[in-house]
Amino acid sequence: MNLRHIQFAAVILWGVQTGLLAFAIPMALILEGQFYIRTRWALTQQDFYRTADLTSLGLVGVITFLFINRSDYHFITTLLQWLPIVFFPLVTILAYSTTQRMPLDVLFYSLRKQTAPVTQSWDMGYVFFGMCLLSAGTNSESTNYYIAICGLLIFISLFRLRSSRYGANFFVLVACIVFLSGMLAQQTIRGTHLALKEQSRQWLANYIRNRTNVLKTKSAMGTVGRLKSSDEIIFRVAPLTSTARPGLLQEASYNITSDNDWLILNPQFSIVPHADDFKWRFMEDDTQEIAEERFKIYLEFSRDTAIVPIPASVTEINDLPAAAIKKSVFGSVQATGLVPSPGYEVSYHPASNINSPPDGSDLLIPGAYNDALTSLVANESLSGGDPLVTIYDVFRDFHYSLYQHVAPSEDPVIHFLTQSKAGHCEFFATATVMLLRHLGVPARYVVGYSVQEYNETLDMYVVRERHAHAWAIGHIDGEWRVVDTTPQSWAENEAAQSSFFRPVADMISNLSFVTTLWWSEQKLEDYEVTLYIIGGLLLIILIWRISTSEQVIIGDDRANLSDAAPVYPGLDSPFFSIETFLSNLGLMRETGESFHAWSVRIGHPELTGLLSIHNRIRFDPRGVGTDEREALQSAVSEWLNLQQNRLNDMNHHNQES
Repeated sequence: MNLRHIQFAAVILWGVQTGLLAFAIPMALILEGQFYIRTRWALTQQDFYRTADLTSLGLVGVITFLFINRSDYHFITTLLQWLPIVFFPLVTILAYSTTQRMPLDVLFYSLRKQTAPVTQSWDMGYVFFGMCLLSAGTNSESTNYYIAICGLLIFISLFRLRSSRYGANFFVLVACIVFLSGMLAQQTIRGTHLALKEQSRQWLANYIRNRTNVLKTKSAMGTVGRLKSSDEIIFRVAPLTSTARPGLLQEASYNITSDNDWLILNPQFSIVPHADDFKWRFMEDDTQEIAEERFKIYLEFSRDTAIVPIPASVTEINDLPAAAIKKSVFGSVQATGLVPSPGYEVSYHPASNINSPPDGSDLLIPGAYNDALTSLVANESLSGGDPLVTIYDVFRDFHYSLYQHVAPSEDPVIHFLTQSKAGHCEFFATATVMLLRHLGVPARYVVGYSVQEYNETLDMYVVRERHAHAWAIGHIDGEWRVVDTTPQSWAENEAAQSSFFRPVADMISNLSFVTTLWWSEQKLEDYEVTLYIIGGLLLIILIWRISTSEQVIIGDDRANLSDAAPVYPGLDSPFFSIETFLSNLGLMRETGESFHAWSVRIGHPELTGLLSIHNRIRFDPRGVGTDEREALQSAVSEWLNLQQNRLNDMNHHNQES
């Protein structure tokens, strides 16, 4: 198997490993054809520049496409898998041109500005060979890839390039040791990687579960110090009807408190039936004619199972690609089998509410809170009247604060109600639930998001991580009503903590969102004719440019270049004449033996004086001057003449004897 077959095998291996065999087969045949077709095109340096620039544009286009569609493609892996396709035109024109190596200024634009000519070049055949092997390795789940790469391709290519001082048996032994060691290291690293990946997945799942678990939420009550929330935009909401106001989006509600946790003892999930493809209806059929408000939530879920933020009065979820949706009696909507999608539509109506009717657990109050609650209500002149008026009157002297200082021995809620009277939304929501229950009103603790920041440029609301919110709901006059006692200043207080660079980050985030949204709405069939026209014009230009270029017919030596023995620099050194002369006399140099050691062993130490120039001819990249080469040639000729005369005298003497 020679070099051209190795390159052919590498391209086919890449196609098999990456699932791009339809591209690999014609690419491999085109590259293989260079060894059978003698016609070559005398392309100019500008031709190579143009092709390299088009390749760069193609690479930028691929990177842009993958970035926009990063939810559908793994960015790094897919980019590596497509690299052979991107660089194939550049490799092909070099293969069918009269130029054998690619100058570096073709590949690197910065080198084109140099005044001195660029002499460095690459053999693009080897570069493309390595690129195929790298790309093929991005989609392997077994050791077959490693065996194919090392045993069938790399080993064969290295075997042809091995040093002549080592025998084939020695090379095979060393190669086997290296490959087996590499395979062992690969398996060890892969096993470690998978173990770390699984552990990281568990850590991430635990972190997310603490935030979105519909059975349990751990609040920040009792946390000492200043709470800092991120300004990162996590999703956006666009009203689809003129009067739609998203307000509060609910993730879950809870009815049991324990320490700083809120719990659900019996979630009671039920499957929401399909109304149509990717459409789920939360109300009975006879309510579908009511006038509903609609908005779209642009939230791309990163997992296949997630909690879906919705208003409590949701009536329908549309255009959410999921296998199933489950609804909890406590107002949680969970989607399973999610497929990446830009967003989903939500319809809602005030007459609807997905929270279940209250039960006895919605009136439970921890005994430690009774005295504090009784004291607060007793001090209010409106006690015994409208519970909502009483609640809001209780909190009129409270204010919002992100900073907490609670002694370890104190209950954070009691400290909030009786001493600090300052806290964040979780304190207000928990205290409100307890006060409502103390007044005989069933109440629950709810977590979700407050949709409040409108972006005029996007014409939609943006929801940041710091917009995560907690509030209470009370069952009043036969329906669940939102009771949010957190002071309205909480949004301004949170916004005051924003970074100085937040506007720049928002601009980049919104630009990426708009680009992604525009791309997701495009359809290939809308541009099919345009793409065919552009592709046809490029093909015509390419054929015209090649056909009008100067053509030459190469000899057999060019076609069979890969079969020739490797050429090493300095093989024209005059010193090799001495080695040939002495070898004919039976004084051969042993494998791996240096010229210096050899000359001393055979009794000709005077030769070491000639080796300095010889070694520079062989190994100095700057070479030697004409004068030094002629001096070495003269010294070698003089030595050979002297040895030949001695040999003749010795033969003459032997004949006379």
